[in-house]
Amino acid sequence: MAVHLDINLIVVARDVFTPAELKQVDDSVDIMKAIFATHGPVIGTVNRFHIDARVAGVDAILLGAGDAMALADRFAVSSNDALDVFVVKRIFHPKDVGYSPVPGACGKKTVKGRLRAPVVSIAGSTADSGNTFAHEVGHFLGLPHCEKDESLCGPANFMRAASGTNTGVTPAQAVTMIRHCQVTL
Repeated sequence: MAVHLDINLIVVARDVFTPAELKQVDDSVDIMKAIFATHGPVIGTVNRFHIDARVAGVDAILLGAGDAMALADRFAVSSNDALDVFVVKRIFHPKDVGYSPVPGACGKKTVKGRLRAPVVSIAGSTADSGNTFAHEVGHFLGLPHCEKDESLCGPANFMRAASGTNTGVTPAQAVTMIRHCQVTL
């Protein structure tokens, strides 16, 4: 397999998602795969997990980054080394559609006071949420917003702070992400 990144897709409170919302999750994963396929790393195996609403409890309701951190700490997948990506219906904070550390820690390490894994929502259209999935994984793999380092981006790119454009990975972004310890060569 090419240079790749395996993912644990964890749908939080899946039992309260509608069939259309579950389709949006699947389609968002496909958009993320297409974005990363341009220059890599390729999204490899996508392991699927879910957490019922009654088990997630208050961790299914995200009011901010602290709640995302609690969710990721409580429900990390310990059975493999793939990158955990948590999916929620909505983040109840104005303008927030996802969170991720920049860059993320290697493996399943917990860094005190820091989010351990990307948390994304399906807010907006499928194109928007697909871009959000790729955007937050890009952050985890070390990419800043384009506005912070324009040398990594083109004029329209999935790493813009307010982007809805799923244009793909630039060669410079691929080099940055491939260096992350979560990527398998």
